[in-house]
Amino acid sequence: MKEQLAAAGLASLKARACSSGCLDQCASGVTILVEPDHFFYGKVTLADVPEIVEALRRGVRVERLVLSVEDLARG
Repeated sequence: MKEQLAAAGLASLKARACSSGCLDQCASGVTILVEPDHFFYGKVTLADVPEIVEALRRGVRVERLVLSVEDLARG
């Protein structure tokens, strides 16, 4: 993901990729927290990364990956 963010010109202040625990969303598999909008992508796969990076570049969300309030409550 870091390489694709850099290739899209998002590596500096616009996007930061770092390892973490499950962000209290263990049931959602691989999870990405997007700030400052404070929403989560869940069940992310490597195949999703190019779409996520393009969405970040365009300032939009990949709606099919956004965790709902119900998903977040389940953790």
